[in-house]
Parts: sequence; structure tokens; C-alpha cells
Amino acid sequence: MFDIIATRYDFINRALALNLDMGWRHRLVAEVVGSNGELFTKSQEDVKLLDLATGTADVAILLGKAAAKYSSSSSATTINSAVLGLDPSQNMLNVGKTKVQESDLDNIVTLELGDARKLNALQDDTIDAATMSFGIRNVPEKEQALCEINRVLKKGRVDGSPQLAIMEFSEPGDDSGVMGSMARAFIRHVIPSMGALLSGAPREYMHLQKSIQEFPSPPEFVKLIEGVKCPIRSTDDGEVQMFGRFRVKEVVNLNFGSVQIYLATPYLNKYVTE
Repeated sequence: MFDIIATRYDFINRALALNLDMGWRHRLVAEVVGSNGELFTKSQEDVKLLDLATGTADVAILLGKAAAKYSSSSSATTINSAVLGLDPSQNMLNVGKTKVQESDLDNIVTLELGDARKLNALQDDTIDAATMSFGIRNVPEKEQALCEINRVLKKGRVDGSPQLAIMEFSEPGDDSGVMGSMARAFIRHVIPSMGALLSGAPREYMHLQKSIQEFPSPPEFVKLIEGVKCPIRSTDDGEVQMFGRFRVKEVVNLNFGSVQIYLATPYLNKYVTE
């Protein structure tokens, strides 16, 4: 589906989001790296970042720019911090690679084919922070993806800052006021029709509206994130000793409740027999 719309994806995104979407992405990146780049400036080692469902690499590029800006002022003598963007659509990645080159970030940002449910190429506890914008609703096995993210994230960061930032649409609830009702009507009616007109792909943009409508409400999604139990430590006899879990630190509401940023931290939970 995304291969079909890749070349017009950025243009359509800007039009459907009334040019607000890049502001949302900037906020996502700021929540992860810190308003003054604390993720880089306070680190004694190179910082490794992962952007899932990277698409045309908007967030990966913002992360790369932050790495270039702040790593040089940290304790590191050279900029060896890296951003890996993964996406299952090759055409989307092709557009993204051109944008990475134009931003002169080839030495920091790498884009590869990848599936959030199977991060087989990444080792345990090697990623400092992960982002995912407008992609989790397209993942059928959300718990599986969350467990893979949990596996690769470093655990026990002292400052407790969020290491996972997921940005996603949701339909504003009935209690969201007049502007929320307008945002809900926009998602249900304007997005599919306008997206179909601009892209020439009506089925794809009907899916977009449907996927937003079916996505869990913010409280339900927080419950899903915190409910995952990912077995990651075993004894020789295969008995699970530890689980990887997430603690949601904050949910940032944007655009009259139609966009949320879920900020979470991974931790280890000992297995307890009940």
C-alpha cells in the first residue's frame, strides 16, 4: 500500500495535516533527545537511535540533525552517534534516502528494510531510544513489536527519561468539545476523500481512516503498552526469570486530542509465581 503512494506521501501528509505534522514530529524528537539535547550531551558513549516505520525518514532526519548538533558538544570527540530507520516499504525508503542525502546526514542516518515485529539484526540492550510515528496502528501484532522494541532498548537508564516515543492518531472522544468533534469529522470524512483525490489511491486512504477509527483510545493503548510481558531472561532449563515491561511516563495530547505521543521507559520485572 505504501509503495503505491510513496512518491506523493510527503505532499499528501502536509496537505491532510494542514502543515502541522512536522511540528508534531519536532515535538516527538524533543521529548526523546531533550530540549537541549541532553540525551547526547549527558552520554559518555555514542548514542544509538532507532526509528521504526520510518517511512520517508522525516523523524530519522530530525534525530540525525539532533545528533549532529549535540554530539559534537558532548564528551565524544567525534560524531559517532547513529540513527537507524527501518520500514517495510522499499519505495518509501527510496524517497527517504534521497532526503537523507540532501540533508547531508549519510554519515549518521541509515535506512533499511525492516519489520518492527522482527528486529533480528539488532542485539539486546543496544539502543538508547526508539521512536515510531504513525506506524503502530498498521502493525497487527502490536505486543510482538513492543516486545522486540523492549528487547533492544537499554535498561536502567539513571535519569529515567523516556526511551520509547510512539506518536499515533486517535479519534477524539465525545467529551473533547467542539474542536475535538471537528477533528473527529475531519478524520472520518475529509481525510479519506481528500487523500483519495490527491493520491489517486482511494482504497489506501480509506484504510487510513479505518485504521485510525479502530485504533485503541489513549487509555486503552496505555494499558496495552504497560500490559506486555516479554520473557527475556531464562535459566539453563528454559524457565523464565525476568520479563521486559514498559512504564508509560506521560501521554502528550496534540491537535485537539487527535494525536498522542506516548512516552515510555523499559524496565525488568522479576517473574513471580502466583
